[in-house]
Amino acid sequence: MSWYVVYSKPRLEACALENIQNQGFEAFCPQVRIKRRRNTGTAVVLESMFPRYLFVNLEVGVNDFSKFRSTRGCIDLVRFGGLPKKVPDGFVEALSGQMDSDGILDLTVLAASKFAVGQKVRVAEGAFEGLLVEIAELRADDRALVLMEVMGGARKVVVPMDQLDSAV
Repeated sequence: MSWYVVYSKPRLEACALENIQNQGFEAFCPQVRIKRRRNTGTAVVLESMFPRYLFVNLEVGVNDFSKFRSTRGCIDLVRFGGLPKKVPDGFVEALSGQMDSDGILDLTVLAASKFAVGQKVRVAEGAFEGLLVEIAELRADDRALVLMEVMGGARKVVVPMDQLDSAV
């Protein structure tokens, strides 16, 4: 059995996943928890990791690949040269191994863990955009205490983590 990619209708990945599973197929639609900027501030939202795509485990010669064209929420399998394209071996397993117990990859945690105390980073946005700073402390509220050279001395400033980028 091999994993293949199903192309779904816009924003109907969950519907497609449910209908594929109802037909007895093993399917996987990775979800990610990310921060999105809204007018009212930052919100944590759940989105499809690959919008409009999900994975299904099929066996050539045993499973009818044409079923996906009439499955609610699906358009068809991703094809190259008219033939369904296999996902590289181990890709789906590696991806699912990164998920938490709810089947969600929490990118908000991964974003916070990419920085370390003492690391030089660049402020990507906000009042201090473009400044090179050093992380002095990582805080639990998705903020970092940074040291920046301003007015001839080092000043401590608290900056949201999503405003920091790795220094190039």
